[in-house]
Amino acid sequence: MNTSGESGVFANGELRYRVRCIDKLGYAFRGDETLLDAGCGDGGVAQLLRQRVGEVVGVDVEASAAWREEPGLTFAVADAEQLPFATASFDVVHSKDSLHHMESPERALVEYRRVLKRNGSALIVEANRYNPIFYPHMTRALGHEHFSRRRFRALVSAVFPDARFGAFEAHYVPGLKRSLVLQQLVEEAVERFPPARRLLSYNFAVT
Repeated sequence: MNTSGESGVFANGELRYRVRCIDKLGYAFRGDETLLDAGCGDGGVAQLLRQRVGEVVGVDVEASAAWREEPGLTFAVADAEQLPFATASFDVVHSKDSLHHMESPERALVEYRRVLKRNGSALIVEANRYNPIFYPHMTRALGHEHFSRRRFRALVSAVFPDARFGAFEAHYVPGLKRSLVLQQLVEEAVERFPPARRLLSYNFAVT
């Protein structure tokens, strides 16, 4: 189920942002998949993904007090570089803003491929290191080692050589409750502006 058209998305900035980050991948969910959300954080995105697939397992290196299990949605503490799942366990692996935190993103990508079923898909999203908003705030101030577009594509291609790559613009501004429709329109316009494309906030790969 695609939630982007549901009422309420534009009444909540964080929800709008999270839904956009899923929709922009252009992935057609069947609705019955088993999905691993690697680096699931507070579990909010895993809950949204559960609305689109049959079953979601969210994992992170630390448990979150916000995790709420429900039918078809479970959480576990696990290291994405050593996933505690059998080979070919999932139809889809989703990973957003996780790889740049890992000691060996290369090893995590190999693990993603291992736990995917034959013809399964990896949905991988990472912030663009040189986005003009992210670079001063996330990279310089907070020390996040985001990947350049070239580095991201090289990492993913080494494990998933047939990946489809793309980029999109999306931001969440805490406290911003008005003008979310306008923000969405601006993000769409930025994506269509050729000089801005190499600086779009997120790079993604779909395998």
